[in-house]
Amino acid sequence: MRVWAFPSFYPYDYPGLTNTGIFAHRQYKGLVQNGAELTVIVPVPWSPLAPFSSLHPEWKKQQEMGYPYKRVYDGITVYHPRIANMKPSRFVKKSYAERFVDAVAKFFKDKKIKLDPKTDIFYSQWLPGSVLVQLAAHRLGVKSAILSIGDDVALWPNSSKGNLEQFKKLLEEADLRFDCADYLGRQSNKLIGKDLPYTVVGWGVDYNFFKPVTATEKNTLRAKYSIPDDKAVILNVGTGGIRKGWLDLMDALVTVKKSNPNFVLIAVHAGVPEFDFPQEAEKRGLKDNYIDLPNQPPEALNKIYNMADIFCLPSHSEGMANVVLEAMSSGLATITTTVGGHPEVIDSGMNGILVPPQQPLALAEKLLYLVNNSSARAELGAAAREYIVKKWGNNTDKAKVLYEKFNARLKG
Repeated sequence: MRVWAFPSFYPYDYPGLTNTGIFAHRQYKGLVQNGAELTVIVPVPWSPLAPFSSLHPEWKKQQEMGYPYKRVYDGITVYHPRIANMKPSRFVKKSYAERFVDAVAKFFKDKKIKLDPKTDIFYSQWLPGSVLVQLAAHRLGVKSAILSIGDDVALWPNSSKGNLEQFKKLLEEADLRFDCADYLGRQSNKLIGKDLPYTVVGWGVDYNFFKPVTATEKNTLRAKYSIPDDKAVILNVGTGGIRKGWLDLMDALVTVKKSNPNFVLIAVHAGVPEFDFPQEAEKRGLKDNYIDLPNQPPEALNKIYNMADIFCLPSHSEGMANVVLEAMSSGLATITTTVGGHPEVIDSGMNGILVPPQQPLALAEKLLYLVNNSSARAELGAAAREYIVKKWGNNTDKAKVLYEKFNARLKG
């Protein structure tokens, strides 16, 4: 079986892209470990060489990014075929979708790769991008498998009538439909008014990497940031957007501080922030309770989780937040919202705590309970860790479902 993976986001050594799509990559590694022959294809717009690339800002940007035609990332071969991109665009007769499909078809022709519908499958994640990949799959006579991961169900099809029509067509014509949470599959069917079959394939967790440490090791890690041993450390990890609930969390901590100021919030945020994090913390009187750690690499995250006692992600919407799974695997008492797939992994009060989104007072109540109660933190964290290791599984475990479904569909 040959899997041709088309991620919309994939790690690349360029500012802002070094960690993007890391979860897709981990899933791909899991597929390889299950026996798949997998290659990543990420088409990029063509641009002329310098000095001609300076004639248009889009050309110039592509030249600066410097995508090679072929590279290897952590053992996975990645190709970047070029999408025709002449300027000015008013002289371009074909749509972007047509040019994308042409680029994919040309890649296989140039590489002299003969695709076989019994052995080859196109697999794409993030549904807006899947539309283009599925067009290419059908033109080349192979099957298409798609995976929804969150906003591609929660936001994209609801943003316009045209997007909803594309969404419906994509789902109806896909050979295999996967969702990283059951919520997404149910919501997709609700949007299109049909009961299409789908398979839930959650993100795996490397529980040998994200694992608890001893109290001594925890205190050693905290010493780097001068965090006293007796302070409750609250951690959140996510992109720097309002919908991740950052401001709700800060508002909740204002209430917590009135009863117990013996805590510190560590904020690990990625990408371009939508607001000034330290300024928002200071504005709420949390300056002395706040540590700002933007844009941390994935390989450093386990140590950051290990500094914490409580993990809190008060998202407004999600598919299935990977950071929730990593926090649970690290043995942290985890508080998150009742959105997306979170209720599928957290039994509130047993292996974590669920609260309604955008309700800082309800969040404050649960945070204060955990800040005041170290034994409750320990019990929830131990139960969370046990759930991940014994029931949830790692990337290889989760990818096995994908591999078996791919195999069955190809043989069918």
